[in-house]
Amino acid sequence: MAICFSTASLSFPKHHPPISTSQILPRKKLSLFTCRSSGDSDEDLYAPYSIGDGFSFSGGKYSDEPSPADEWFKQGKIVKAHIVGGTGEKAKDPIFGLAMSGSSQSSTDLFRWFCVESGSPGNSPIILIHGFPSQAYSYRKVLPILSKNNHVIAFDWLGFGFSDKPQPKYGFDYTLKEYVDSLGSLISEFSKEKVTLVVQGYFSPVAVKYASNHQEKISNLILLNPPGH
Repeated sequence: MAICFSTASLSFPKHHPPISTSQILPRKKLSLFTCRSSGDSDEDLYAPYSIGDGFSFSGGKYSDEPSPADEWFKQGKIVKAHIVGGTGEKAKDPIFGLAMSGSSQSSTDLFRWFCVESGSPGNSPIILIHGFPSQAYSYRKVLPILSKNNHVIAFDWLGFGFSDKPQPKYGFDYTLKEYVDSLGSLISEFSKEKVTLVVQGYFSPVAVKYASNHQEKISNLILLNPPGH
């Protein structure tokens, strides 16, 4: 099993020259502008769509037009994996403590995960794991590149994106062990072969823990900006 790290490093000059008052520019009133970037899709070209993944994904708070979220959801599917834990009690409103409606309760014994696949299922499997807080949408431009020679899967963690969002104490407590166990259940649904895991940010410890316990199921482990690096 190969493990790779990818981190961004910054270098700063040791000394900065003093700035005189004549070098300080007068303040100017900010003006509205259009943000353009060559080679990107329309959703990323114009402000306010260019203000981060979350904003471009939702289409903007005041947008009445179909958002990129609609198109992204059409590309994916729901995969059921990992047994719903807890006591079996009905989830309650966290503020008033009243039992929530049936539409807010789990109707299955397995959690529902939103996944997007790309590439031939016969190729080597690569699983893309998003960071915190994010979702599979953050890999939207990586999927078509990696899927040319691989079978690539990106998913939303429980509690994120279009996947189930269980309340703590009512099926999922969001502990390291539960994340590791649920990841194992999901990987078993995706592939019976060895997989390459690509994980970003604060969910790196989950992938590392899983890989250390199941080395026979991992061909490569790639960490992107893990905590502490």
